[in-house]
Amino acid sequence: MEKSRDFQLFMTQNDEQQFCDELRGYNPNIFFLDISPSLEADISKRLYTSVVNSSSSFFSIVNFDLMTMEELKTRYKKYGEYYHFGSIAREQMQFLRSKPDVNDSHFLRNGRIADSYNIEDKDEKEWKNKVYDILKRHGEKVFLLYQTSHGCCEISIKPQKGIVAYPYALRKYNGQNGFYMKCGDAIFVGKEIALNN
Repeated sequence: MEKSRDFQLFMTQNDEQQFCDELRGYNPNIFFLDISPSLEADISKRLYTSVVNSSSSFFSIVNFDLMTMEELKTRYKKYGEYYHFGSIAREQMQFLRSKPDVNDSHFLRNGRIADSYNIEDKDEKEWKNKVYDILKRHGEKVFLLYQTSHGCCEISIKPQKGIVAYPYALRKYNGQNGFYMKCGDAIFVGKEIALNN
């Protein structure tokens, strides 16, 4: 039986580097595949040890303990001249980067990690669980900032489920300096702001 899950995240480049380093510290056979549609078919030009080494926003976390480079090379579809590589498989998890909003850099837009896994496949479940463990270990919960019917801003008492922010993102997009974290139309702040207000 297959199960799907995803986790929203807020990260700056410093946070991304920390996450990538820790993930590769756990398993040096984990790489990040740029899955943006591209004319580039050569996998070696799409693989990175850290997402910060690329301008792309769209990645797949690839575990080469469970597959070979030759297998990965065949996992694409071609539309016109562009190669489209998959992002989720037994050996892969989707990683979409968190980025400043293109229309207003005061907002950091969420990224996400997503996967599906076979609950009976121990190896698949184990490595994917570790990715989420690393994400949650350094990520902190965030709180919804909303406007009441009276026009006042308030912060939710309970943290938002399924969303974390890493330390640099929390410091820069803390709400006190006019910078915020944003997922869809919802605005979030970290625990420190929620406790003080």
